Amino acid sequence: MHFCLYSKVMRLRMIILILALFAFLSASTGGWLYYFSYQDAAFQKTESNAYSRLTLLTRQLSTHLSEHIKPVKTLSGIRELRTALETTNLETIFQANEILDHFTENLDLDVSYLLDKTGVTLCSSNRNAQDSFVGKDFSFRPYYTDAIKAKPATYLALGTTSQKRGVYYSHPIYDTSGSTILGVAVIKSSVEFLETTLFSKSEDILLFADPNGLIFLSNKPDLRFKFLWKMDEEKLNTIIDSRQFGNGPWGWAGFKKMDTGYITGGQGREYLFSGLDVPHYPGWQIISLRNHKSIKKQVTEPFIRVIGPAVVFILILAGLLVFILYQLAAQEITRRMQAEKKLRLSEERYRHIYHKTPIMLHSIDREGRIIHVSDHWVEIMGYQRDEVIGEQLTRFFTKESRRFAIDIIFPRFFSTGFCKDIPYTYIKKNRGKIDIMLSCYGVRNEEGQIIRSLAVSVDVTEKNLAQKDLQIAKEKLSQYSLDLEGQVKKRTAQLENAQTNLKNLSKNIITSQEREKELVAQELHDHLGQVLTALRIDSVWIEKYLKKIDAKVWERAERMSSLIDHTIQDVRDMAYRLRPRVLDDLGLSDALESMVSDFENRSNVSCVFRHDDLPEIDKTLATALYRIGQEAVTNSLRHSDAASILFELRTDQEGIVLTIEDDGCGFDPDATGKNGFGLEGMKERANLAGGKLTIATSRSQGTKICCKVKVKG
Repeated sequence: MHFCLYSKVMRLRMIILILALFAFLSASTGGWLYYFSYQDAAFQKTESNAYSRLTLLTRQLSTHLSEHIKPVKTLSGIRELRTALETTNLETIFQANEILDHFTENLDLDVSYLLDKTGVTLCSSNRNAQDSFVGKDFSFRPYYTDAIKAKPATYLALGTTSQKRGVYYSHPIYDTSGSTILGVAVIKSSVEFLETTLFSKSEDILLFADPNGLIFLSNKPDLRFKFLWKMDEEKLNTIIDSRQFGNGPWGWAGFKKMDTGYITGGQGREYLFSGLDVPHYPGWQIISLRNHKSIKKQVTEPFIRVIGPAVVFILILAGLLVFILYQLAAQEITRRMQAEKKLRLSEERYRHIYHKTPIMLHSIDREGRIIHVSDHWVEIMGYQRDEVIGEQLTRFFTKESRRFAIDIIFPRFFSTGFCKDIPYTYIKKNRGKIDIMLSCYGVRNEEGQIIRSLAVSVDVTEKNLAQKDLQIAKEKLSQYSLDLEGQVKKRTAQLENAQTNLKNLSKNIITSQEREKELVAQELHDHLGQVLTALRIDSVWIEKYLKKIDAKVWERAERMSSLIDHTIQDVRDMAYRLRPRVLDDLGLSDALESMVSDFENRSNVSCVFRHDDLPEIDKTLATALYRIGQEAVTNSLRHSDAASILFELRTDQEGIVLTIEDDGCGFDPDATGKNGFGLEGMKERANLAGGKLTIATSRSQGTKICCKVKVKG
């Protein structure tokens, strides 16, 4: 192995030495040829590079100069500016100034201002500065004259007030109909930042001149606001009249065009001239002036300075390269041999892990034959390794698993190269069966074709048995739930029957109570009332008889007559409360009205009774509603301290609605206290009558009791 490595290194050294000598001779010959062509190529390349830089600079400058066209259009559409032009007052001027301040600050502008139809500045973001535009007349500016004619404009100029260079953007402001121009919105952005950013980085002389050749921007400060060429008197007067660049004077920069195509400047220097028009700014040009002598010097000096030591340097460099390449080649061969050794160790480690891992692993080729199996696989299946290598994997499947694998899984796997959690059933050598869950991925060759698989089989036999037991338990639990549900329904029916019996019992008790009250009331009215009436007749006779005989006895008889009168009235009231005859004679409405009137007479509470015409109802329902109303009014008088009670008896689509509402102190419905039996009694009566009673109340909010009863027919 060492001899082979030495031989490879020697051959590689000879090859590198030959290549180094050939490279030296080629470089020497090519250097002389290159010198003669380099000078011309350098000038052409310089010209091309200058043109490319100039093109890029032109695009950048055009982009920067046009960046505020859309903002000024947006500014012109803001409602506050239109309002300030339509209705000029302190409020509208203040709002417009705030908008202008916002635009100036956030867009980093020099100034934003608003001109009216006459060109006078109405609002401005520099209103508080010494050079404020407010009140200034800019109607002479082309950006105003164009905008007032519905043509948005961009204008490069020197500020007449600020004496600062800038680019002006203007846009007309229309009324709400969009047909009438009210004024012009203007923003000014400084160009000094563009000059510093775009021009200062160049070693050439860069100029930005207007159509007349007046230099507006330059990386040479002494050339600003000078004419590139000599200017005649007529054009000079035109510039003075426009006031675009101030009041002058504007000198001549001293440049002249030569027949050779070059331009001469001060001190007789020659310059290569390149100029490009700026898009969207007709006549304006970016001009590049490159010193011809400096370019020639840049071409020749490197050769003069480098050509002498270049040969020695190349020879030294070739020797170093041979030595370095020799060392690198030897190291590369050593690294490759070490890598091969590590690869063999890695493969051995992989085989060891593959065979000794406690998981069933196997690999198959494209024909489905087994090419590798782990020790755990043959141990679980009960085979020797040579008994399974080369055999079809499906041989160890049940019929169902074999059909499933051949028809579905194998085509899918060799198409996608992956499958996961595929359920199979293996048949062991002793004919026993195990359930497994198989996952595998495909190993591909350089062409991307699957050449073999690496599969993992997990024994899930115990898990499947547990799942079957769990399913059986679930079925038993479901059957138990059904049985329990039947028992619950049976018990529920028994409870409902008991509740019905209890309801009937309560109904019978209340009916019996009402019947007893009716008998007692009748007995009090018919018997006791007649007896008391007879006593009163006798007492009146005795009173009249004794009046002339004995005054003291007469007074005694008079008091006895009065006592008999009160007793008769109490008996009548008692009989009425037990069973009002008006309920039987005239019906529920009149009985409730009589009861409300009686309560109002016996208290200081205002009672109001309202009712609709009621359909015919049976005696039991009428009695139940009467007793509910009686109990509700009694509770209100006793406990609520109410000033008024509203009593309503209405009908709706479903039946009868009885409502008793007071403005008293209310109570906590969750803690009814001693009034609990009365409320429960009312609910019980409503329930027995086939209705529902609701109570709405809270502390200091009064009480509202509502009973709804359905009426059949």
